[in-house]
Amino acid sequence: MQRNYSIFGSIVIAVAVVCAASPFARADWDPNNPDDVARAKWIQLPDLNTTGMDILATVQPQSPTQPSWKILADDFLCIESGPITDVHIWGSWLFDQLPVGEFGPDPNLVRFKLSFHSDVPVSENNPFSYPGDELWSVVVEPGEFQVSPLVISANEQFYDPNLDQIIGTDTMVYQYNFDRFDDPFVQTEGTIYWLDVQAEVLGLPTTQPAVFGWKTRDPLDGHYNDDATFADTDGFAGPLLTEWNELRYPEGHPFEGQSIDMAFVLTVPEPGSIGLAAIGAVGLGCCIWRRRRRK
Repeated sequence: MQRNYSIFGSIVIAVAVVCAASPFARADWDPNNPDDVARAKWIQLPDLNTTGMDILATVQPQSPTQPSWKILADDFLCIESGPITDVHIWGSWLFDQLPVGEFGPDPNLVRFKLSFHSDVPVSENNPFSYPGDELWSVVVEPGEFQVSPLVISANEQFYDPNLDQIIGTDTMVYQYNFDRFDDPFVQTEGTIYWLDVQAEVLGLPTTQPAVFGWKTRDPLDGHYNDDATFADTDGFAGPLLTEWNELRYPEGHPFEGQSIDMAFVLTVPEPGSIGLAAIGAVGLGCCIWRRRRRK
C-alpha cells in the first residue's frame, strides 16, 4: 500500500512538472470561455462588422516610391505585474488571398516579429504618444504559432496608412495565437507599454503576393489612452526609417477621424498549471513524510 501511494505521488508530481513547465496547453483564446477571459491581462476584441478594417502590417503592395515595410503598434496598461505568456492578434489577408505553399493556400505561411516597448507619453514636444525603447522581441516562425479561421458576413476594408487609402477588402478573419516564448516579457503593474506587430509573408512566388493586415478593435468595445501608430522599417524586423505616426479612421469611413485601436489579447499562465504544480508539491511532501516515518 505504501508503495502504491508513493507511485501515485510520483505520477502526480511528474504530471504537475510537465504542466507547470508547459503553461500553454491550449493556445487558442476564446472570448466565450470564462477560463480564457479570467487569465487575460488585456483584451481588445476585433471589429467584425463592416466598420472593421485591416491595416497593412507587412511590405507595401502598392507604392509611388520604393515599397516600405510597415510596423504597427498599440498601447496598453499593465494591471498586474508578471509575465505575458500568450499574445493573440486578429488579422486578414487582402482580397482573402492567402500565401501559397506546396499544398495550396495556407494562412500559416508567414513569420511575425512581436515586440514590447516602453511608452513615450504626450508632452510639449509629442502631440501623441508612441512606442519608445524596445524591451523585448521575438521572431515567430511558421509552426511556432496556431491559426484559427473565422468566416464573417461583413465585407471589411483593407487600409494602407502610407497611401491613406483603402486598397481592397476581405471577408475572412484569422486569429493568430503565439504562446511558445522561452523567455516571456515581464511587465510591471501601473506601466504603459506598446505591443508592436510586423509580418513577413512567405510561400511560393505568385503574380499577386499575399498581403497581411492587423485587425482594428471594435470601437464599441472601448478605447484606451492614445491612438495606435505606424512606422516604416528597413526590411522585416529592421530599424525604423520614419517617425511614428498616429492611426485614425480615413476619410469616408463611418468613424472618420476617430482614434484607431488594434485587436489583441495578452494572457498570463494557466491557473490550472499553477494549481496542478501545487498538488504535485503536496504529493512530493507526502512521499517524503512517509519515507521519513519508515526510517
